[in-house]
Amino acid sequence: MKKIALYLLGLALMLPRIVWAAPAVVSEKDLHEALASEFVNQGVDEAVDIEIFGGQTNFVYEDADTAKVMISLLKYDALQNKFTADVEIFADGQSKDKTVLMGKYYPLQEVWVPKVNITKGELLTAKQFKTVSIRASRVKPMHIIDLEKLVGKEAKRSLKEGRLVTDRDVGNKIIIKKGDIVSLLYRTEHMQITAKAEAQRDAAKGDKIEVMNIKSRKILFGTVLDKDTVSVDVQ
Repeated sequence: MKKIALYLLGLALMLPRIVWAAPAVVSEKDLHEALASEFVNQGVDEAVDIEIFGGQTNFVYEDADTAKVMISLLKYDALQNKFTADVEIFADGQSKDKTVLMGKYYPLQEVWVPKVNITKGELLTAKQFKTVSIRASRVKPMHIIDLEKLVGKEAKRSLKEGRLVTDRDVGNKIIIKKGDIVSLLYRTEHMQITAKAEAQRDAAKGDKIEVMNIKSRKILFGTVLDKDTVSVDVQ
């Protein structure tokens, strides 16, 4: 019995192994990539996000090793962002299927967003941000999407990872707090006078701020020069 078992084992090792190859597949993702590439070929400058509403989107070929997508005709409406495309699928170099795809496309825009959650009051740095591509239609005038306009600002509220930052979310760093005692600087062509005053609100460098003269109790308006000095607007 032992000799027979060894003989059968040796015979099995001599036989060729059967390897089951995976079928060639074209997925919806492959179609998206082919369509996006064709938009570029037709002169659309921006990258695009594509939604397919009609047409066959998955193809499987059990007896093929490779499958490729060819877009033979792409038509799009830039006003409504709609498109149609004639698509042909090749498996191992042979035409296998055709379909007409329909859908919408959305130009993408690269923007800067927080890559971590940022706490209110933090001073923003470049390391806290990353770039992502989003639909350009989502970007509004209130959004701050350029890194140079974010770095050095102070978070006026908590900023969430991955979310667009608005002009209300950030501002210049507060250097004077409401109630701080500051030096008032009266300056004219012929003289310069200083006095003490109380800040009536929080303010950043360059902000216009109300201050109250400690002696006269009069409310004045001035420009913040630094954390200790406000230049009074002389009428």
